[in-house]
Amino acid sequence: MRRSAPILAGVALLLLTACSGGSEPQALPSPVPTFAAPSPSPLPTCAPAPNTTYSWPKQIPQDLPKIPGAVIESTRQTQDGLFIVLFSTKASLRDGVLFIVKKLPPAGFVLGRGDAEASEADAPFNKGDLRGVLRGAAVALCETKWVLAVTRQSRSTGTPLLPAHTGPSPSPLPFG
Repeated sequence: MRRSAPILAGVALLLLTACSGGSEPQALPSPVPTFAAPSPSPLPTCAPAPNTTYSWPKQIPQDLPKIPGAVIESTRQTQDGLFIVLFSTKASLRDGVLFIVKKLPPAGFVLGRGDAEASEADAPFNKGDLRGVLRGAAVALCETKWVLAVTRQSRSTGTPLLPAHTGPSPSPLPFG
């Protein structure tokens, strides 16, 4: 223990000199200058969609709001009564979704729970016995392809665009 006494005395001396100082308060270090991060540039915007006039095919209710600048590319009807319209717009997907959210409810269409990702979105809707969905996919910044699918359903049960449940499973979905 005698050998460690000089070491302990040295450590104590270091601690005392480190902790002792003048009676004047030490100046705090000056703050490091901070720079505001540059604000991100606003999202690019598309030119307003051209004012094209078009009518929905007769199977689509004419009071369903039309996304501005749409060009109908094709239509078809399935054997089970689903009517499908493919169209495109020279607008961003975001602008199309905002149009749907703002215009369909005031026209009497009830929006269901939709889904949106960066490059696609869908919005199910109904009005009376009409069930439908609008699904958009961004092709380019200012170009979107759309699918509109509608059907008439006299019963209020089941999912709008799926056939009525007839199997032994408790779920109307084909996979469970």
